[in-house]
Amino acid sequence: MSSEDPFKRLYDLAGQAYQKFGMSTSLPAQLEPLLLDAGFQNVHCRVMKVPIGTWAKDKTMRLIGLYQKTAVSDFISTLGGRPFAALGMSEEEAQVTLAFARKALNDPSVHRYFNYYFWYAQKPGPGSTTF
Repeated sequence: MSSEDPFKRLYDLAGQAYQKFGMSTSLPAQLEPLLLDAGFQNVHCRVMKVPIGTWAKDKTMRLIGLYQKTAVSDFISTLGGRPFAALGMSEEEAQVTLAFARKALNDPSVHRYFNYYFWYAQKPGPGSTTF
C-alpha cells in the first residue's frame, strides 16, 4: 500500500493509538528475543502474506482474503471511539477517516495484505543441553 492509501493511514493511526494504551501492532515481528529470553531454542519464524480482499489468484487465498476483509471491515468501527480520541481526533475527523478506509477496502485494484508471523521453537526439557 502506498503511504497515501486511506487504509494504510488508518492502520498507521491505529498503531499510534494503541501505543497510547501500551500496546504494539509490530510486536509479532519482534518476538525472537522474547522467545530466546524465555529459554526457547531453535527459534524460527514463517511470515505469510495474507490478502485483504479477493484479489489473490489462488482459490484458498481468495477465500482467506474474503474472511480477512470481513474481519477488518467489522473491526474498523471500533477505532472511532477511544483509540482515535486518544490521538486527539474529533468524532467527525475519526468518522471521515473510517469512511475513507472503508471505501479504500472496496477498491479491487489495490492488492492489500497483512504479514502474519508464525513462530515456532523448542523448549529444552529437563537434562537437555543447550548448544
